[in-house]
Amino acid sequence: MTTHQLHPEARELERDGSRLTYWLQGPEDGPLIALTHGVSLDRHAFSGQVPVLVEAGYRVLTWDIRGHGRSQPMGPDISLAQIADDLVAILDDVPVDRAVIAGQSLGGMVVQDLLDRYPDRVAAMVVIGAPALGDRPGRVMRVLQRLRVHMIRAWPDRLLRRVFTVVVTKDPEVRAYIAHATEQLDKRGFVAVSFAAMDGYLREERARSHDVPVLLVHGEQEERSVLESMHRWAARRPAVRHEVVAGGHLVNQENPEAFNQALLSFLAEHVPSGPRR
Repeated sequence: MTTHQLHPEARELERDGSRLTYWLQGPEDGPLIALTHGVSLDRHAFSGQVPVLVEAGYRVLTWDIRGHGRSQPMGPDISLAQIADDLVAILDDVPVDRAVIAGQSLGGMVVQDLLDRYPDRVAAMVVIGAPALGDRPGRVMRVLQRLRVHMIRAWPDRLLRRVFTVVVTKDPEVRAYIAHATEQLDKRGFVAVSFAAMDGYLREERARSHDVPVLLVHGEQEERSVLESMHRWAARRPAVRHEVVAGGHLVNQENPEAFNQALLSFLAEHVPSGPRR
């Protein structure tokens, strides 16, 4: 049985005005882990994780959220709940009953929303560089967040993309990837998904706790408000595994070796892949 395809065939699913596109790699009988990227990125944000997970015996699902990469068009609107429902629809299409759900930044908020509303679909959850839903920052940070998103609407498109690329990471290779990925998202989509992320960041209602293994991972140089929220989350729930590794907001790309080690250790404990084939 072939367990790894270098160029897996894209699968498509029409849903709510968008053609969602996803890819599957790894053994069909391996536990499935679904990876969800952040604002303006695409499935390639997890290129440093896919081959490692496949080699470890996992079936890996990567996808482009609506309006990003090959999941076009965005459709009339976008929200955390809609993206989470898109992922559930993809899991139904695979089909698979339960999966490990992992998300970075916006994707990390999406997987929290999915767990909150569809706990029976989740075997474990991994949140990478994302605040806890409902853990609202202080008043000053809330004002700054709203101001930042409204500035995105006002800025010229070229300036917006240049600033975003420079601010998100210091790693030159990751910056080059972001510059390419953002070209696939038009200005309207960039604004819309940024507002969706802000809604999650400022959400008042805290997600419920579920009896599901959770891994929180962030870089040492993570954005302050996100870093503090993840530390508070870990303090509230001692059973949650909390890993801090060298890197910034895109730690899975900036430091894939350390990130992968933390991820595989968590998976081996809670969702083992079984004997190697």
